[in-house]
Amino acid sequence: MATRVHTDLTIRGTTYPDAASAARALGVTPEAIRSAARKGRLDRVGTGRKGLAPMPVRIRGEVFTDAHAAAARFGVTPQAVWRALADGDPDRIGRPQRRPGRAPKPFEIGGLRFASQRKASRALGFSDDYLSHALTRGGHAARERILAAAMALSARQARTRKSLPNGPACPEPMEELHHG
Repeated sequence: MATRVHTDLTIRGTTYPDAASAARALGVTPEAIRSAARKGRLDRVGTGRKGLAPMPVRIRGEVFTDAHAAAARFGVTPQAVWRALADGDPDRIGRPQRRPGRAPKPFEIGGLRFASQRKASRALGFSDDYLSHALTRGGHAARERILAAAMALSARQARTRKSLPNGPACPEPMEELHHG
């Protein structure tokens, strides 16, 4: 009879004399215990978890037990976490995405300057993409509506500035507005 190689096995704090007694206690086969001992994974044997052990993830100094926990914290998918880890940039997770070459262009209308068309659209009281769609596909009426909204906003801001000699009554409601 061969000598027992796997003796005095410590699994999650409990020491078992051999693989057979550990298998009986944990509800698995002795071969599962021996296989886990060879792979150095006795901590997971009998827990029902299969596959690779979860890998801790560090994002912006915060440590998570695995990619699923990090994804839940930042409101992204686990695939986004794994992709950022593979790219070597886990700190980008949960931050706004920047597309190369897609920087917003300044937009000016009716004497008002805006950081982008989208911000101008919001400030003038339209939906986010209204200006973009109206200027590319809209007709004469859409352009007049935009110009009228810009003139009305400019007039409101001029009245606000004149109401107090030291400047506006309150801080600018839209920090992206700049007069030129």
